[in-house]
Amino acid sequence: MKNCMKMVYGLVLLAAIASLAFGAGAVNAADPVRISFMIWDEVQRPVFDEIVAEFMEANPEIDVEIQLTPWSQYWTKLDAAAGAGEAPDVFWMNTFMTKYTDAGILEPLDPYIDAAGLNRAAWLDTTMNAYADEGVQYAMPKGMDTVVVAFNRNIFEKYSVDVPAEGWSWAEFVAKGAELRDAIAANGGDEYALVMEIDSAQPSYIQLLSQDGLRIFDESEKGTDLDAPEAVAAFADIVSLIDEKIMPDFKVLSDTKATDLFLSEKAGMVYVGSWKSSVLDEASFASEIGLIKMPLRTIDTCAIGGLGYSMSAFSENKDAAWKLIEFLSGAESNRIQAEARIEIPAYLAAQEAYLPAFKHIDGSVFIEQGVSSVRFPSHRPLATTISIMGDYAAKIFSKEMTPGEGVAEMAEAIIEAVAEYRADM
Repeated sequence: MKNCMKMVYGLVLLAAIASLAFGAGAVNAADPVRISFMIWDEVQRPVFDEIVAEFMEANPEIDVEIQLTPWSQYWTKLDAAAGAGEAPDVFWMNTFMTKYTDAGILEPLDPYIDAAGLNRAAWLDTTMNAYADEGVQYAMPKGMDTVVVAFNRNIFEKYSVDVPAEGWSWAEFVAKGAELRDAIAANGGDEYALVMEIDSAQPSYIQLLSQDGLRIFDESEKGTDLDAPEAVAAFADIVSLIDEKIMPDFKVLSDTKATDLFLSEKAGMVYVGSWKSSVLDEASFASEIGLIKMPLRTIDTCAIGGLGYSMSAFSENKDAAWKLIEFLSGAESNRIQAEARIEIPAYLAAQEAYLPAFKHIDGSVFIEQGVSSVRFPSHRPLATTISIMGDYAAKIFSKEMTPGEGVAEMAEAIIEAVAEYRADM
């Protein structure tokens, strides 16, 4: 009897232990996996709060913590975290990507893309290619941005000058600027015919260089084509706009952003990025703002930018991190960003959601400009070389150096920086 009772007690005890064990397992299974997602733009935070909330509602087993780190600290923080082997699970990536692929910090995404059966053609090919290195995909596209020319119909009408016509050439662009300059001067006006943000590469000289077919930054041994005569010509063309008083001098454009001059109705035309689309659409004279593709130089193209979503190679929850990346780069997330006018979706099917958000300007021009595009120039030492380029561009536009002198020294400094980078690899 005692043995029988011992057996009963033993079975009860085993059952209790099993119950506790399975109960603990059930609790752990219900606990969500926690992953981190790092971004740098405070303006976009509310939009990503909404996107991440939708993701977590659809995936209750995953809890996402958004880490907002300002641009001024972002790369330093990422470098430090990665050096310690503990980078955020998912984070924004830009044209600095190859620095991080070389360091082994980014997880290759091709196995995840293939397992999910994603059609890569669903995203603009330029944006997908921008985040591939030696045939390996290291980020999924977030969006894209393009550069067009905006013009103020009020100023053209005020001075009896016809507005620009689609399909214009660089020569016609310069002629239109000169015509407007002369009309303003003849009537005692104080507006500028044209402004460009020449203290920033993408909405100005990068576009001219790209349209002239130059490989501004590449992975060749030399690393750049900026020692070519076409590079001198592109910078000289911008200097000529200043010399001919079609555009104000470098000091004016350094003291006040070109877009701000345009928005205060002090300029008839401006090279402007799609990232400024919302401020154009909300301007007091928005209904009088026209958009047109950039004038054609040699090649009809646009150097486009855009961010990507990367996964840390150190992540302990890679399946969850991939689920988040797949959602962030997919249709619903892109729709939300498009409706908020954050940027043009790289996910092609979501681009139609971008246009209805505009009340006044024709946002379709931004999309059309990106149809024929190249990625924003990039190579491994970009963080160094883009700074070199900006320093010499400022010297050229401020007349401290001639275009010939400035471009020659710029190219030499970039080639030297590329060689040093390769030597340290």
